[in-house]
Amino acid sequence: MRAAIAAAAAQVGTGITQLRHLITELRPASLDELGTGPALEALVERTAVVNGLEVSLELDLDYESGRESSRHAPAVETTIYRLVQEALTNAVKHAKATRVKVVVSEQSGWIDIAVSDDGVGFDPEQSVEGFGLIGMRERAALAGAELQVESSPGRGTTVIVRAPVIAPAVSNP
Repeated sequence: MRAAIAAAAAQVGTGITQLRHLITELRPASLDELGTGPALEALVERTAVVNGLEVSLELDLDYESGRESSRHAPAVETTIYRLVQEALTNAVKHAKATRVKVVVSEQSGWIDIAVSDDGVGFDPEQSVEGFGLIGMRERAALAGAELQVESSPGRGTTVIVRAPVIAPAVSNP
């Protein structure tokens, strides 16, 4: 009986830890409190440590670089974060990558994101399992962004996004 209670308590503890991680990933406190740059830095570091990958981040956003006095709208920050997050998740889950490079830059009203991995690659013209790329395409479309996937078997994958700094207005039917 004691062993069963101990096992149940351990499972509850694991469940709580996983739930906290999931909540953090949905809208991390660092995104609200510190902005896009620190949130992406934490995401990249966490991805590298948890998955044993080499992940680099090049970041050049106007607010974080001191060229703007105000942050992006929350919808824009969330879009940037979630697209990078999903691209990293795909590199970990599907690409079998050892290295990933994330580049996020802003210029002339546009945010450019490129996430490149050295993984197994795939044929983007073929149907793929899962909802990662589908979700990324939908998120990009809602933000008025363009999303491209460059990949081929054995040559890794690069996800490229070009998003406007001003999020499009969404009408409610």
